[in-house]
Amino acid sequence: MSKIRVLYVEDDPEWREGISHFFQAHERIDLYACAASIEACFSVLQDQPADVVVMDILLDDTELTGVDATLDITTQYPDVKVIMLSTLDDNDEIFNEAFMNGAYDYLYKYDFEKLPETIYEAMSNPTSKYGSRLRKLVYEKKRSLLNKGDRELLSLMVEGKTQLQIAEQLQVSLAAVKKHVGRILKKFNWSRSSRELADKCDKWGLLNEDEG
Repeated sequence: MSKIRVLYVEDDPEWREGISHFFQAHERIDLYACAASIEACFSVLQDQPADVVVMDILLDDTELTGVDATLDITTQYPDVKVIMLSTLDDNDEIFNEAFMNGAYDYLYKYDFEKLPETIYEAMSNPTSKYGSRLRKLVYEKKRSLLNKGDRELLSLMVEGKTQLQIAEQLQVSLAAVKKHVGRILKKFNWSRSSRELADKCDKWGLLNEDEG
């Protein structure tokens, strides 16, 4: 039986060392690489594909989080299962977004001993541990934040248009576009760039037209 190839993404060297030592007792798991950053994670995946990525959430080297990286991993490598491993245990929004981004499961670091069992489960199940129902609930919650005008504006941003170009296309003032963007950012409690939010909403499928 071939081993399960696992990549661990964690910026804390003590955790990297500890998890590496922990997995030595599990013969079915091959922790073939550890990455200290999101950039290093994708570099490893490009050269050495993984079956499972164990992902920390708060990484010091970038504004992006492990939750953000999970969306990119599950988009670019749909066969890879991502398991979140974090100290954050009281943030429902992060928990929900992790599953919206395609995470298989979410473990707290004090439960790290559950990792082997969770990895085995991930390899035998085609979808998230919590199934499609949670993802649908989170999707509908986020979808409800956007009206038709919001989706139109974000779709234009995904196409690469600047706010000035959007204003010209929609025949409104630049100030009106800026104000509209600000309202969307507030709805999502978003502190990073509006283009990043547009890209994420597109990957989530939130910009599709309403059915019917």
